[in-house]
Amino acid sequence: MTPSPAPTGPLPRASDQSWSGTMWRLSATAALVGVFYVARGALLSQSTVAVDPATTRVAAITLLLVSLLAVWWRVVARDPRLHAPILITAILALSDASFGLLENHPAPPWLVSWTNGVVLEYSPTFLTMTITVLCELILGRFMWGKWPNLSSAYISGISAGILVKSSLLWPFVMCGLISITSKYVLRLHNRHLWNPTNFGMTTMLFLAPEHVASLSVQAGNNGWAVATIWILGGLIMYNLGRFHMPFAFVLAFVPLAFLRYAVTGHPWQAELAPITSPMFQLYIFFMITDPKTTVRGRWNQIAFVIVVAAAETFCRLVFKDVHSLYHALFFVGPVANLIEIFTDRARKRRAGRPATVAREEVSAVAPAVLTKM
Repeated sequence: MTPSPAPTGPLPRASDQSWSGTMWRLSATAALVGVFYVARGALLSQSTVAVDPATTRVAAITLLLVSLLAVWWRVVARDPRLHAPILITAILALSDASFGLLENHPAPPWLVSWTNGVVLEYSPTFLTMTITVLCELILGRFMWGKWPNLSSAYISGISAGILVKSSLLWPFVMCGLISITSKYVLRLHNRHLWNPTNFGMTTMLFLAPEHVASLSVQAGNNGWAVATIWILGGLIMYNLGRFHMPFAFVLAFVPLAFLRYAVTGHPWQAELAPITSPMFQLYIFFMITDPKTTVRGRWNQIAFVIVVAAAETFCRLVFKDVHSLYHALFFVGPVANLIEIFTDRARKRRAGRPATVAREEVSAVAPAVLTKM
């Protein structure tokens, strides 16, 4: 059997293959997005079937997201850091498709004049995303001497843009800046004490309540959007090994909702309503599951989210707190982290003490042994 001749030409470099693959994916992405906007406009304008327009938009967005995920799957599958940004992008897109979550603000006169009337409005959400990414780049480079991964800044920017409700721009910007800065300032033994977005939102609601409100159940919900978010979020959380946290929180939240119904007399549907809101999706998939600001160990994490759910009910019943979800995590989160930090330090001291005693005994015996030799 004659062996086949070896190829004489140079083999393509891995970087060339990676570059060509990236260009193909970018081209496919642009084509899919273009087809989506053309098809969506035609479908909505020519549809004669009595279908809720929000359901049509959700179905179209879901199809687009699945198509884009298929295009980028080989890249996404091997980098878990991309999973959370993908999930929050899906939450943003589906929430906006359901009930127009993204609100544009009128552009200031100087911007309208500078652009000759081309820019008449802007999105505070996307502007906040840009600012949080820039803030992360500057602080990461200055504090650690290297360029940071921007996934956290992207998530914080979208979260602040979704959760802040204000007719002014500066509350969005301040919430994003406070969220990112807290990661670098409020640390103990190289650990965050607060979830960044939770800290930013709680701070803004406390300092400027007359200018800032929070997204809550008033935004409404759409069953298809919620189902898609929960399926995608559940798969991502399971892949990251943290599905038990949102699952345990929901299992605790539901009976506590009926407890509030029994105590207050409010309709039980109103007590359960937050569970389908976009704010709740952000809360269970990003705030209480944040790896940087939650305790370690599966059972410790389950106990942590149950305590947060109980604290939320306590704040709502005792203080009539409309921001009880934020405040529950704001107080329980750092306490749990501090307990774990000091417990770890005490355990390390106890583990190091016998070794120190043993070394002292050896050093004391060694001279006596040498004198007998």
